Formats: sequence, structure tokens, C-alpha cells
Amino acid sequence: MPRLPKISLSIIVPVCVFTLYFGLVSGEYFYEHAELNDQLALRQSEQIQKDLFRMRHVVESSILMQDPERIEQEVALVSTDQNMMVYVILDSDSKIQFANHIIWRESNATNVLEGYSADLHRSVVSNNKSYLKVNFDRLSIQAYYPVNANSRYSYSNSVELIYLEYDIANILAEAVDSLLKRFMEIWGVGALLLSLFCVMLHYLLIRPLSQLSQAAKNLDSPDFNTDIVCASTELVNLRDYLNQVNGRLSRSKKRLNDAEQRWLFAVEGARNGIWDWCISTGDVFVSDRWKDIIGYQPYELDNDYSVWESRLHRDDKAQVLNTLQNYIQNQHEYYESVYRLRHKDGRYIWILDRGKIVEWDELGRPLRIIGTITDVSDDVKNQSITNEKQSHSGLTDIINRDLLADQLFDLQVFSRETGQFSALLMINLDNFKLINDGLGRQLGDRLLMQIAARLSATFSSVGQVARLGADEFVFLVKNFGNDIDQANKRALALASEVRQFIGRSFTISDQNLSITARIGLVVFDGIESLEPQVLLARVDSALEQAKESRSNGCAIYQSESVQHQVQPFKLQNELKLAIHNQQMSLVYQPVVDQAGQLNSVEVLMRWYHPQYGYISPRKFITSAELSDCIFELELWALDQVCEMIKTLQQANATIPIMSLNISSRHFHQDHFANVIMNRINAAQISPSLLQFELAADVFVVNASVAKNKIAELQRFGINIAMDNFGSGSCAVYLLQGIRFSQVKLAAVYLEDIEFNPETFNIVNAIIEFAAKLNFPVVAKQVENKQQLNLLTHAKCTWFQGYIISRPLDNDDIIQLIKTQLSLSVVP
Repeated sequence: MPRLPKISLSIIVPVCVFTLYFGLVSGEYFYEHAELNDQLALRQSEQIQKDLFRMRHVVESSILMQDPERIEQEVALVSTDQNMMVYVILDSDSKIQFANHIIWRESNATNVLEGYSADLHRSVVSNNKSYLKVNFDRLSIQAYYPVNANSRYSYSNSVELIYLEYDIANILAEAVDSLLKRFMEIWGVGALLLSLFCVMLHYLLIRPLSQLSQAAKNLDSPDFNTDIVCASTELVNLRDYLNQVNGRLSRSKKRLNDAEQRWLFAVEGARNGIWDWCISTGDVFVSDRWKDIIGYQPYELDNDYSVWESRLHRDDKAQVLNTLQNYIQNQHEYYESVYRLRHKDGRYIWILDRGKIVEWDELGRPLRIIGTITDVSDDVKNQSITNEKQSHSGLTDIINRDLLADQLFDLQVFSRETGQFSALLMINLDNFKLINDGLGRQLGDRLLMQIAARLSATFSSVGQVARLGADEFVFLVKNFGNDIDQANKRALALASEVRQFIGRSFTISDQNLSITARIGLVVFDGIESLEPQVLLARVDSALEQAKESRSNGCAIYQSESVQHQVQPFKLQNELKLAIHNQQMSLVYQPVVDQAGQLNSVEVLMRWYHPQYGYISPRKFITSAELSDCIFELELWALDQVCEMIKTLQQANATIPIMSLNISSRHFHQDHFANVIMNRINAAQISPSLLQFELAADVFVVNASVAKNKIAELQRFGINIAMDNFGSGSCAVYLLQGIRFSQVKLAAVYLEDIEFNPETFNIVNAIIEFAAKLNFPVVAKQVENKQQLNLLTHAKCTWFQGYIISRPLDNDDIIQLIKTQLSLSVVP
């Protein structure tokens, strides 16, 4: 971008002031000039109207008296006005009977008068209405004035119109000359006053400002001097600010020098290698620690880009370079990569590499990146990732259970001897199975490796991190103090920090992945000697609590809360038998409009266990999603709904849409659409009677594949709805091109909608946003009239909840559909 030339305020201010002044005065002049022309033309037109009115009376009376000489006298009298160019009296054939120039008499006006129009003549006479026009192009006024000369004398038929053209050029010229003279006087006086103003402005403002600018150039130098006389308060303040900045700059230089020393100490303490890459020139600086990580002395390697790239493992090189290039092109928020780098002795070590752009050019292109590398070889080895296993079966359970038991025993002994509380954290990755199924096991393994490297690099100084199973990590931490309340708070704070680190997006093979975690904690002091399996059971119980919606993703073990809970591993085993033992059932909750008319029915699963009683759907569905039981459960529910529809068809009932919840794992199975369509075809029911409710996380992995699968199901005739709309788990742009039959508002917005106006405003905005996308909104879990009133006011489309109807069993829902009862909605 070209730079503008530097111009002094001594020039800019006078030029701007005079330009503005002359612009305003000139604008006023042209405005008054136009107004003056209009006023003069109007005044003259009114006078001509009066004269013509009088002339018509003279003509009519003269014809009545048979005195044409009087008409000639009046025309001759009008001719004395030098501005009267044309003044003629015409008959019906446009023949001139009287004129201010004798030569025109008995001539046809069309031939001798340039501005005359025969058509306009006839129009005026026909309508008996005068026509007067100011023509600024010709600087004249034209008038057609009809004469009502009805008389018994034949001479009267030869006169019917007065036509004139009046020159207004002289009148306008005299007025403009007077106006111009007045404005020239105004311009002159104003220019003199503005000149005096600019001189005063220069000495009072511009000159001392220029002196202060010159002084600012010498800021933080011995030549700095602000002994300048300033007249205005603002300049005095500016002078004082410069003095303050000079003092701050001196202090900042000292602090910067101290900070640099501390930074060098911190870098060495963290044992991270530093690199600094200038993209535009290709120059690279690597710290001594960077070289030491790969086994070299400071003097053995040059500061060159090829020093790094040439040591990349061949299997990792393409991915690492592509990840770095995507970050430079602003396709990712930050740069982070885990890869192998060749050591001096020939072996490869695992590196966690992080970087950030710190400098851009004028066009916003990156110029410089600074980053760190951390040796995470030991942590990756703990994950049992070897070249052979990665190319065949991927990751295995990375920690020996006996070894973990020993570590837990040692941790309890340490806590007992020191009096310090310790903690065991179990970290569960929420949607890892979905990512693993959608992208494949190899990329899933890379994701686990990157998570492990990130955790180890960040928290290795706090405790020991290891992976326990497919999507679970354990974190052993000590030194939480000797107060249980403080230990609980510190443990929760650490868990929250771990969740935030995992929640940052990962970039793997051009895929930008987001993953969330739930963390269960157990805090202990070692006084109560516990078996390792007891500690693991407790932390597993806390993890189950962390999966509740109100837990914020972290929960500490509370003994009284788990006495009657069914452990997750037991649920998975029991679920395999639940369907075959007819323990599962379905209930149906109506969805109605504001008038209470039934629109659709949500199908919900229920499980009654002979030993544990009714088990919460949130628990057993979550447990089913961790195994393959979810596939069998949802297909069973589909078959049951198809049977329900066939029963209603036989009864000739008007069938509402039956809405089933489909898990993201099931949806992303390769043959999901084919299996579903085959079952519906086999049941011989219309697909349009079914609706699948999908969670927003179906778009987390392979969003384009998910869209194509939704489109395929919709072409088959199945309705597709989105559950928990507005929860923020899906980027809005991913919804482009999808036609949802319903979107169900996230229930979290209804928790305090009647008490918090801000929550209502958010709900109102979400519903309005959905309406603009043509998505009908269902408010679910509506519990009371206040909520219903507010949602109705927000123009929600449909409603679902206990205030409308509880979930109904088979017989009740069939009865409701057969009778088509209207459920009251509006209070």
C-alpha cells in the first residue's frame, strides 16, 4: 500500500479551513442564485397573468363593441415593453390577427414564431385553461391565454387565443450581478478573518505541537527536552505525558531486561527447546536446548531451516509440513504437532512441537513464528506406540494394571507419611468413539498420541499421566495440602484446567477435531488404606457423576451418592440381556402446537431391571454408546415403532410423525442408511411417518459425509430433526443446505427462563434465528405455565413436556391418536 506524502499542519489546517469556508460560501451562493431565479420568474409570471386577464377583458369588450382599433392600441401599448418579444392574438387557424410587430399580421404563427405550438394552442382553447411556462433554457416566459369571444358578430370567431413570449434575461442578469457583488464582499471579509484565525492557530497550537513532536523524537535520550511554552491545557497535558512516558520507558527497559533474564531461566527450567523462524527470509534460530534435545552441542548445528526438516521421520514429514503450512495460511487457530525427529545417534525421538505467529506484514501475511519443542518420548512409550503396532493394530492398553496398583499403593504411603492429600483423576474422552469410527483407527491413534503428549508436556511436573483404556486416562497427583476442603478445591481446579487443555482443537491429517472430556476425582490422605481396585471403582463412580449435565464436566467422589448406583461395566453386561429378556419398553410423549393439536410423538426407551428397578435412560444409553449395544437398541426401537404404525393403519387412524433418537455412533456406521431403509421397506410403512432426531455432534467428524447421509435419508422420505439446538456443540455454518423438519431447543435454556430476563432474550433470539432458517422449533421439557407463556410469546412452533402430557405407554398413545384429542397448550 503506497504511503501518503507527509504534509505539515501549517499547510493542512489553512488549506482545510479555507477549502471548507469557500465550499460553504459557494454552496450558499449557488443555492441563493437558484432561489433568486425562481422567485423572479414567479413574480414576473404573476404579473403576466394579471396583464393577460386584463387583455382578455379588453379583447372581449372590444369585439362586443365592434372596436378592433382598441385592441390594436392595447397591443401597441404592450409593445412598448422592451422585454416583450412576442405578443400576438390568434384565430382558430393559428392566423395572427393582432401582433406587436406589424409584419407578422395575417401570417400563420407556426411559420413565423419559433416557440409557438399549434397543438398546445388547441389544447388550451379546448380546455379553456391558460398555460404559462418559464423556460430557463431560452430565458423567457411563454403564455397561451384563451379568449372567450362568444358574440353574434362574425368577427368574434376570428379571435380565440393570446400568445406571448417575455424575455427575462435582463431581469435575471441584473439580479445575479447584485447577488455576486454581495457574495464577493462576504468572501473577502471572511477570508481576512480566517487568515487572522490561522495565524493565531499557528502560534498557539501548531508551533508548540511541532516542537513537542521534535522533542518526542529524542524520547529516552540525553537530548530529550520539553521546556516548551504551551498556551492550551491539552498541550500542557501532552508535554507532561511525554515526560511521564520518558520515565516509564526507562523503567520498562529495566523491567524488559529483567524479564528477559527470567524468561531464559524459565526456558532452561522447563527444558524446552526454542525455535524462531523468519518465514520471509528463511532464517531460523534454534536454542542450545533445542540442539541438546536431539543430541548436539551448540556449535555442531547451523541455524538453518533444513536442520529441522531434514531430521523429520519420513512417515511423519508430509503431515507435519502440511499442518504447519495450514497454520501459516490461517486455516487453524494455532500450530501443534507430535512427530519423530532424528537424534544424533540415529534413533528417533518423539517431539511435541508448538508454535505461534508473532509478526505480520502490512497485508496481514505472517512473517515470523516462534515455538518450542518438548521431548515426549517417554510419555509416548508409555502409550505403547511402536512403529510395528501403529502399522497393524494401533494402540493397546498402555499401562500394566499391576504397575498402576503399585503406583497407587506408593501414592497412599506417601500421603500417609507426609500428611498431604493426594488425588486420582480419571479422564474420559466424550466423543472419541465417534471420531474413531468416523475417521478410522489410525487417525484415532494419532489423536490419542497427541492428547497424551499435550497432557504430559503440560502437567508432567504436577503428576503422572497415563492412558488406562481406549478413551480413558488416569492422572496421579500428590501434594494437595493437609486440609480436605482446600485439597478438593485444588483438585477440581486442576481437573478444570485439564479439561480446557484437552478441549483445544487438534489438527490431524487436515482434519480440525474438537473433543471434550469428563473427569472424575477421588481425593485421599492414605490413612484409610484402600485397595487399588477400590480407588478405581470410586473414581469411576465420580466419573459417572461428571457425566451429569449439572456437573460442569468434573465431579469428586462422594460415598453416600453411590450406594445404590449400578456401575457402568455392570450396565453394559446387563444391556446385552435386556432386550432378549423383554426388560426394555417404549413410551411416547406428544408434541403439539399452540392450539394443542398433535403434530408428532417422541419415542423414548425405558428399562426396568428386576434387581435395580427403573434405570435412568441417561445412564443406560450412555453406557450403550460405549459399546455396540446402542446399535441393537435403536434397531429394536425402530422395529417396535413400525409395528405401532401398522397397528394404527389397520385402525384407519391419522398417524402423527414418530420421532426416534439416533446416536451419533450409530448414524456414522457405514451401512446405517441401507439397514434402516431395508427395515422400513420390510415393514411396508411410509418413511414419511418417521423422524430421526440427531445430536449436533454428528457434524464433529466428517461433516460432509454426515450431510450426504442426511440428504440420502431425506430422499428416501424420512424426516430429520436436530436435538439440543442452540447448545453450541455444532458450528452454524455446518447447517447450510440441510432442511430439518424440527429443531428441539436445548432444555438448559428452560431452567431459569421465568426468573432470568437475559435467558428469555437468548431463547427469543435462538427461536428467531431458527425461523430465519425455516426450522420449526420444538420446546421440550416444558414443566410449568410460566415457561409455556414465555415460549408462546417467543413464537415457538411446537411444545413438549409434562405440562402438555407425560410420556404415554402403548395403549394410552394409541387411544390418544385414535380419538385425536386436543391437548390444551395456551393457559
